[in-house]
Amino acid sequence: MEELAVKKDFTNIYTQKFPNAYLKEMKRLDYRIPDKTKPLYLSIAKQLYKKLSKKINIMDIGSSYGINSALMKYDLKMSELDDFFLEQEPSIEQSKQIFENLSYDDTLDFYQIDISEPALKFSENMGLCKKGICVNLESGNLPIKDIPRSDMIIATGCIGYIGYKAFSNLFELIKKQQSESDLGFLDKDPVFAFSVLRIFDMDKIENTFDHYDYSLVKSDLKPIRQRRFSDSEEKHKTISLLHSKGIDTKWLEDDGHFYADFYIASPKRLETSLITMSEKLKRHAEH
Repeated sequence: MEELAVKKDFTNIYTQKFPNAYLKEMKRLDYRIPDKTKPLYLSIAKQLYKKLSKKINIMDIGSSYGINSALMKYDLKMSELDDFFLEQEPSIEQSKQIFENLSYDDTLDFYQIDISEPALKFSENMGLCKKGICVNLESGNLPIKDIPRSDMIIATGCIGYIGYKAFSNLFELIKKQQSESDLGFLDKDPVFAFSVLRIFDMDKIENTFDHYDYSLVKSDLKPIRQRRFSDSEEKHKTISLLHSKGIDTKWLEDDGHFYADFYIASPKRLETSLITMSEKLKRHAEH
C-alpha cells in the first residue's frame, strides 16, 4: 500500500515484553493522540452506559500495550505512563501495584485485539484488559469463542495497517455472535469509533460499513495531531502523497506532524442516535 510506504516501521517496539521502548519512541515523536481521543471515546461510552444500563464492553483493535484502556479506565495521561515506565522502570510486580493503587472506572471492561502477543500479555498482566486476543483481523475465520460481544469497538492509529477486510471479518463475526445470542435485538450491534490518518483512503472501508447496513460518518471535529514526522523524508513523502490526493496540508501536516480524522459508526436504523453522539463529541474535544 502506497500510504504505508511513507510511514516509519515501528514493528520492533511493539513486540517486546515491556512497553518501555514503545513509550520512549512515542515520547520522542510526541505521539499523544490517545490523550486527544480519550475524551471522545469516553463521551460515547458514557452515552452507551446511560442507554444500556450495564457495563460497556469495549473492544480495542490494534491495542498494543493497552494504552487506551490505561488512559480511559484509570484516567491517566500518556505523560504519566512515561513517568511510570521510563523514569522508574518498574518490575512486573511493581507495575501491577501501580495500577492496583489507582482508582478506576468500573463501568468499562476492555478486551483487546493485536498481532503482538507480548504486548497483549503485558496488558493482561497489568489488568488493563479482561482478555487479549492475538489474531490477525485481515485473515478471516476469527475465533468466535475467544472474542466477546462488544458494545463499542475502538481503534487508535492502526487503521491503514488494517483495512476493509478486517472490518468485513469483524462484521461477519458480529453476525455469528448475533445468531448465537438470545439478547434483545437493539443490544447486539456495537458502535465503532476510530481515528484515521489523513493519508489513508477510506472508500473501501466506507463501502464495507454500508454493505453491513452501518452508517459511518467523519466527525466535523478538527483533524487531530497524531505525532511528529520521524524525519524530513517521512514529512516530504507524506505531504507529497496528500497533495497528489488533492488534500490541503496548510496549517496541518506542513507544521511537521501527522494528522488524523475521527470517525464514528452505528447501524443505519440508529442513525439519529449516531448524529446525537457526533454532536456531543464537540463538547469533549480538547482544543
